[in-house]
Amino acid sequence: MEPLLDLKTLQVVAAVAETGSVTEVARRYGLTQSAVSQAIRRAEMTVGVPLLDRSRRPLMPTSAGRVLTSRIHDLNRDFDALLSSIRTMAALPERIDLRLGMVDSFAGTIGPHLVQELVDGAMALSLSAWSGLAASHAEALMRRAIDAAITCDAMEDLDDVERYPLFREPYLLIVPRNLGAMLAELDLREVLERHRLVRHSERSYVGSQVERHLRRLGIQPPRAFEFDTSDGLIGMVATGMGVAITTPLCLLQGIAHAANVDVLPLPGPGFSRELLLVTRRGNVPSLAPRIAALAQNITRTRAMPRILTLAHWLRRDFESLFPAGE
Repeated sequence: MEPLLDLKTLQVVAAVAETGSVTEVARRYGLTQSAVSQAIRRAEMTVGVPLLDRSRRPLMPTSAGRVLTSRIHDLNRDFDALLSSIRTMAALPERIDLRLGMVDSFAGTIGPHLVQELVDGAMALSLSAWSGLAASHAEALMRRAIDAAITCDAMEDLDDVERYPLFREPYLLIVPRNLGAMLAELDLREVLERHRLVRHSERSYVGSQVERHLRRLGIQPPRAFEFDTSDGLIGMVATGMGVAITTPLCLLQGIAHAANVDVLPLPGPGFSRELLLVTRRGNVPSLAPRIAALAQNITRTRAMPRILTLAHWLRRDFESLFPAGE
């Protein structure tokens, strides 16, 4: 079995190589001269080469010894940084690496600001973030591929999760530019009789919610265009290919086309979707409410002002979009 070689031994040997004096190093480290000599022998036995030239006085480092003295300061710095990281980690109530899933419309609008705050802000997390359809988050959460998800799927069929409501957004009617005034006077059935419905894919949570709403109203528009991405959907409306039922965040995701659409309240009975932070119970107990509060604040300060420029009439319902007491 090879002798154990620790950082203290290397520091002692490097000090002898630098000073040329066993006596001086023994005094500096509070050791006996015999202990210093043993440290030198232990280091040389471990690396298999001489580190000091004993034929010269004062002692001089060999070529291998010079490598040790040139690198010991870097090693000390890295070791100090390691200790600092360990102490920082120990001071936190839980780990600081987080795997976060985000529904696409959140990831493409609020997500970048949230990630920046989580990584560079007070929490200083090590973060891996994924976007995708809401349906993928429940499965990823249950197989522990992610620690938390910002999603519109409340995962009500799962018991072992904790839910932190972020905000609620009403569904809107998006129509081609300059048609808003005319279509605002019609009910939803009449609008969809005159114009094609550009759909969110029914594979998405938004798409499935819209289809359920239409079925409740007994409206069955013919299928024409269907998109997985909000940007594609808003783009189709902007070119005059139809109208769409979508949400403020999805509209914001298609902001490049916003100048060519009008945004109206949805005619008839309204409905909405809720964004939540969902975690496995007890997984990130102190981080989860802090991340939820941060996401709410970013939504208020960064996303909502941009949304209100596109749908100013939402201002009257602004506070009702956020959970009471937040």
